[in-house]
Amino acid sequence: MRFLPIFLLIISFSTNAQKQIAITIDDLPFVNERSLKQAQESTNTLLSKLKKHKIQSVGFVNEEQLYKNWAEVEERIALLDSWMKNGQELGNHTFSHKSFSELSLEDFKAQTLKGEVVTGKLCKKYGQKERYFRFPFLHTGSDSLKKYGFQQFLQANKYQNAPVTIDADDWYFNKVYVDAQKANNKTLMQDVAQKYLKHTEAYFEYYEKLTQEVLGRPIKHIFLCHVNALNSDYFDELAEVMHKRGYEFITLKDALQDEVYTRPERVITANGFSWLHRWRMTDKKKNILKDPEIPADIQTLYNGK
Repeated sequence: MRFLPIFLLIISFSTNAQKQIAITIDDLPFVNERSLKQAQESTNTLLSKLKKHKIQSVGFVNEEQLYKNWAEVEERIALLDSWMKNGQELGNHTFSHKSFSELSLEDFKAQTLKGEVVTGKLCKKYGQKERYFRFPFLHTGSDSLKKYGFQQFLQANKYQNAPVTIDADDWYFNKVYVDAQKANNKTLMQDVAQKYLKHTEAYFEYYEKLTQEVLGRPIKHIFLCHVNALNSDYFDELAEVMHKRGYEFITLKDALQDEVYTRPERVITANGFSWLHRWRMTDKKKNILKDPEIPADIQTLYNGK
């Protein structure tokens, strides 16, 4: 009997060790920036917080953003360089973040190749060997020709698709947050941030239950968020949400070692959503869980009402 507490401790440690998550960050170099200076400052802040939490993320780049102001191209490339310099990795998110559902297969291939020009040079400069790709809006192909044709394209170009199992509505909250920031409404900014964190924690609860329903076991999760002002200011708190739920941070490469990412998903749709739903739909399983809703006041502010 005197060994029982140790046994329980081992079981508890083993269970917690299974809760692992890779952090991926979309739409580099920056989303909804107010100025280049703000993008630089927020990027530095976010990178320092990633380092603090010993996170090696993958940032998925839309290279079109580098050319929004021709006088600032070098500074924006330097933003991407700073990610690599700080031990992060970069991936391809296509050139202009257009939906695959709205493009032909050939046009989407062209978008992908155009989106690797600068990013590819930086990856080579810093010795990054992995080539990761992420679909804009998680739209993987609205018909079978596009879906499976692009899979062959990724394989031929030695890209590995980066699925998502847990995502955030940070883009939604961030618009309201930035609007409040512009108005110097610090009370609203804090309110938006707290509701964002609460909503994200509810999403974790939802996706963990969905994982159990669909797969029957814990998996190495892949989390999607965006490089924006909200996450820059509140990434410590976001990381704490994950820590409190027992997660340890791993790399995308480590997460993809979970055999779950070899499972087929055969969903043909114009919409985008978590791979947990894709596996569920492939297995013809129903979802009895309800997605967490964005607070009504945030929805109103997002819509400009």
